[in-house]
Amino acid sequence: MLMKSTMLQYEGSVEEAVERLLLLGVFKSKADIFRVGAMELAAKYGLVKTKEEVIEEMMYNDAEPALRKLKAGKARLHRIEQI
Repeated sequence: MLMKSTMLQYEGSVEEAVERLLLLGVFKSKADIFRVGAMELAAKYGLVKTKEEVIEEMMYNDAEPALRKLKAGKARLHRIEQI
């Protein structure tokens, strides 16, 4: 993937927020702050999947083969006490 570069100018409350995030060690660089901000906005407006959606999709993908076996009668569930 090709990395793109953008020069940003900001001042006032944005500048203060960026400096505080760096001082607190929340982010390592200004670029990281703006990357995360862009992704948060993209998620907010439905342009990318949220973290929760990605986790849910991964869990479903992991469980799907087992669910198919259960529905086909090729596997069965056991009570925890029986194991």
